[in-house]
Amino acid sequence: MRTLIKTCLKLLVVAALLGWLVHSDKLHLDQLKILVSNPWIAVGNLAVWGIGSVLLGTFRWWLLLRGLGLVVSFFRALRLQLIGLFFNTTMPGAVGGDIIKAVYIIREQSKQSKTAAMLTVLLDRVVGLGALFVMAATAVLVNPGFFFSQSNLAPLAIFIFVGLGGLLVGYAVVMYPFKEGRDPFRWLFTRNLPGLNKIHGIYDALRAYRKHPWLLIATVLISVVIQSGAVMYGLFLTHVLTGQAPDLDVFCTIYPLGVMTTALPLAPGGLGLGHVAFERLFTMVGLTGGANIFNVIVLGQLSLNLLGVIPYVLYRSSFASLREMEAEIEAQMEPQLEPNISC
Repeated sequence: MRTLIKTCLKLLVVAALLGWLVHSDKLHLDQLKILVSNPWIAVGNLAVWGIGSVLLGTFRWWLLLRGLGLVVSFFRALRLQLIGLFFNTTMPGAVGGDIIKAVYIIREQSKQSKTAAMLTVLLDRVVGLGALFVMAATAVLVNPGFFFSQSNLAPLAIFIFVGLGGLLVGYAVVMYPFKEGRDPFRWLFTRNLPGLNKIHGIYDALRAYRKHPWLLIATVLISVVIQSGAVMYGLFLTHVLTGQAPDLDVFCTIYPLGVMTTALPLAPGGLGLGHVAFERLFTMVGLTGGANIFNVIVLGQLSLNLLGVIPYVLYRSSFASLREMEAEIEAQMEPQLEPNISC
């Protein structure tokens, strides 16, 4: 009942945000017909989803699995990726596609730590976030005068570099070769304090990537390729819908920042919050139609995510039922993360 109430409240917030955008004439739902009326938009939408979210997204997650010794075939990971996209779209509550992917891996890797499987889906999101910061920071460095000379854009530029710096510090801590018994973070996480045992397991799992120091960098670069395709599609869509031709460096800054807001688990694809974020970001750089651009992008992608039901139905015999999955997810979410991965 608590989950149902939380989901209903989220949907009310989303409805209120979308209603406000429509009422203020910032969101025109009739523009969604461009997804079928313009063949180049349809092709771009399919390419961003199929090549980016599905193929390259699967390859990125598969590399993260291999880095922790979780042996899963690429085609098995591809099926799970599609199923995860489907459940991320249809079940925005506690049972999300990322957790479902992790649970399937846990069921197949009985000898491995549960922490490792859960970490790969979390890290898959983190490296995607890292790519957004890299793209945005690069765009600011290309044209620093434009961003730092305007009072409304300077805070965004500072936020981008602070976020990128935080991720780089985290990477350095994970990769630093502490001597045996001299790791201050492991010492801290093994203190008998509430919640630290979970962090200890995650930290030890991350340290396992020291055996493959370039793997995390490779996954970030893959994410940059994925997001670069999405940026080019967004640029093309902006030109078609609004007739505007924004500078590439400007668009490469506002687009990643807008995408970051969709990470908040309010609704599938960041509906509502993403609309408002794109509208505000577009306005800040002198562009219009941000909510409409995001609307076409996100609903086009969410509609394709529904195709993930096909592998779920076709391979249902090899996958758990949804009821079994919910029960197992509840069990996995209990505080029983084992820090038993060698570093």
